[in-house]
Amino acid sequence: MPKTGLYLLQGIAPAQVAASPFDVRVIDAYDENGTLWTRDQVTQMGGGSADPHLLLGYFSIGEAETYRDYFKTIPAAAIGPENPQWEGNFQVAFWTDAWKQVATRYVDNLIKAGYDGAYFDVVDEYQTAWAKGQVANPGQAMADLVKYLADYAHAQNPNFKIWANNAEELLTNDTYFNAIDGMFKENLYYTDSGQKQPADETAYSLELMNKMVAAGKDVIAIEYVSGSEKVADVHAQADRDGLGSYVAHLDLDGIDYEGVRPGDGAGIPAAPAEPVAPAPVDPITSPDTPASGTPPTTGATDPDDSGTGTQGGAPPQSGTDDHPHAGRHHGHEAGSRGHDPLASGDDSFVFRGSGDHCGSGRGQQAAAENEAGQDPMSLYLQHSWGGHHHGHHDHA
Repeated sequence: MPKTGLYLLQGIAPAQVAASPFDVRVIDAYDENGTLWTRDQVTQMGGGSADPHLLLGYFSIGEAETYRDYFKTIPAAAIGPENPQWEGNFQVAFWTDAWKQVATRYVDNLIKAGYDGAYFDVVDEYQTAWAKGQVANPGQAMADLVKYLADYAHAQNPNFKIWANNAEELLTNDTYFNAIDGMFKENLYYTDSGQKQPADETAYSLELMNKMVAAGKDVIAIEYVSGSEKVADVHAQADRDGLGSYVAHLDLDGIDYEGVRPGDGAGIPAAPAEPVAPAPVDPITSPDTPASGTPPTTGATDPDDSGTGTQGGAPPQSGTDDHPHAGRHHGHEAGSRGHDPLASGDDSFVFRGSGDHCGSGRGQQAAAENEAGQDPMSLYLQHSWGGHHHGHHDHA
């Protein structure tokens, strides 16, 4: 039976995630203040073999994000053009040893924290004009990186899962296909604006993803729609195609229950516990990583979650919440605007929330919603029967 999915990058409350009915749960590894979730919180949200749910930690494998602490460790030569849709998100030379080290440490922290697997976003970076101009075979380079990370993870935890977002064209590469266990596919049936995708676009993606379904690997459609008619249509199409589904908020802020059907997640508790703000703790770091940095600032202005990124301007400065994690649409346009590489003279790698916020910066809003009593069950009862992350399609 196809699995249901949850895609949650901000507004994350461990108690709500724990009470949610979704089989596969993708969350950002950082809380709203830029601190890694603790191992206890990861376990609470479904991580570990004792819980039947699959908890996956998010990692953007194809873009370097200025609001992550690793950014200052990347050599200037490995930084490519800025994503014109999302300020502070830069294409990265994913085929280099420098980026491999960043990705390895990121995955290492997910393993140590007790996640069931990693979820790789922006895999389709290999399709961009910049990547094609930098390396002879960017598709193979991305496949090799994913395989390397899968092998690294499996050496520590043979049951660690590797999931990916979009990039269904790469499924024709056996190295890549054999390295992943499942995938999300955004906007398979509907566009972000709620319009039907052209039939040939949907058919094209389905034909590629049938390889996953035939091999017993899960595919979950992520659709940014609302309204009972469109939600029912998503369910009907996904059921027909043998896929799971999740109807998501466009900004991936908070859990969307509109697409939950009766019978999904039979283990939902009748009265889920109210979320409790976690006490400040040191994040899990790799053994060779020094724990340093200053506490994150608070009270900064929330990022724009209107669904359109800020174009132009300099990337966010350290110590602010002005980054595009809210409402981020992953993927690339072929004509990405160029940007002078950023210089970096810091050779250290600090994987923790310091002055550079790594979380979504939406803590105040999430706290207000929790205060208002918007717990998972009440939302489920309201919506059980009732809205970006573009993939890059290059059919040539």
